[in-house]
Amino acid sequence: MPQTPLERYIELKQQISALEKELDELKEEVFQTVDGQGGEVRDETYTIRSYKTPKYKFSETYETKNAELKELRKIEIEQGTATVDGYSEFVKISFKKPKE
Repeated sequence: MPQTPLERYIELKQQISALEKELDELKEEVFQTVDGQGGEVRDETYTIRSYKTPKYKFSETYETKNAELKELRKIEIEQGTATVDGYSEFVKISFKKPKE
């Protein structure tokens, strides 16, 4: 039975969601394996490298100024000072969790 584009889209998004969940569950084990082999695993068809990037905790001064900027942004949008410079277009789908 042929599917509408909407039905196919929903089906694919469900598959992607399931695959992303599975990937997330494997991520820590894969990271440990790659890191344990010097940060890189190679094959004829792929190279996997582990990377670490720092996470920063900023000062109270920064956090205060950042909060002020967010508030200014909100005010400018509400008052019309900020103008629309284009649109990002996307569709969003939320799947209902089955009742247990």
